[in-house]
Amino acid sequence: MMIRHNTVKKWAGTFIPMLFIVTQVNAQIGLGVQSPVNPVEIKTDAGNVIVDNTGKVGVLVASPKVAVDLRSGTNGSMALGNTDKTADQAGAGALRYVASPAIGVKGYLEFSDGTNWISFYPKGKPRILVMAKKTTQDTYLFESTVPSEIGPKSGIVQRRSSYLTNWTEVFDSDSGVPTTNFTPATGEFIAPRAGVYFATFTFALQASQVNTGGNNQTEAIWEVRNPAGTITQRVKTNNGYASDTGGNTVPVGSACTVSVYLNKGDKLRPFTWITVGFDGTVSLFDVSGSGVYNALTIVEQ
Repeated sequence: MMIRHNTVKKWAGTFIPMLFIVTQVNAQIGLGVQSPVNPVEIKTDAGNVIVDNTGKVGVLVASPKVAVDLRSGTNGSMALGNTDKTADQAGAGALRYVASPAIGVKGYLEFSDGTNWISFYPKGKPRILVMAKKTTQDTYLFESTVPSEIGPKSGIVQRRSSYLTNWTEVFDSDSGVPTTNFTPATGEFIAPRAGVYFATFTFALQASQVNTGGNNQTEAIWEVRNPAGTITQRVKTNNGYASDTGGNTVPVGSACTVSVYLNKGDKLRPFTWITVGFDGTVSLFDVSGSGVYNALTIVEQ
């Protein structure tokens, strides 16, 4: 019994220290590396990938300075993908690549602040851009002393307020991403966010006699309504004509350009009021040249 006890004791005294030695040796892992000096070293054709004693990862970098160091000077780029997680789910500091095209580029980066995804736009601040042209005679008469006149019309009725409707949309985007901020059927633009917007529109009428007996004019007007439909601003340009043209026909029209502050949800819409013919008569748009004389542009500043 004494012999067996001494044998076990001798075996334990030899094996237990070996466990510590093996553990220490196995703490250095080298793949393709004979004598690794870091806890983990992996040899590649381009160089070594390491994990140092502080847990920093160096990709072709012998002494990483940050958690993941790619600054080898050879090929230190990093690729990111997108995620459908919310900013809250991803957590503050998360990054993602959004493949939706921005102006002049194919995509952009976003980071999470813990609540929202914040965008890095390589071409600067995002821009709302709307462009449209008018090739129809459609208007909507909305202000008249005769209630029965209210409604859709063909052309512009003299001395009545008429929205310009049924535009042909050329462009409606937010930083190059197609949007529906502009409604061509009504000519109404709804601001998706608060800010200053530059807006301009022009219209031209078919050449005709300007005969009203006096006070001949065409007005181009931008109207702003809040989300509840209350008018908050009207800005107009008034083109006057000193006298009648007699039997001569002339082209007339107008344009209005504004820089206007809109709150989110505010509605911007063009309309006109003219008196170049006798009361109640109708003037038609010049829609030649695919509507080049009747155009609308809205740009976020």
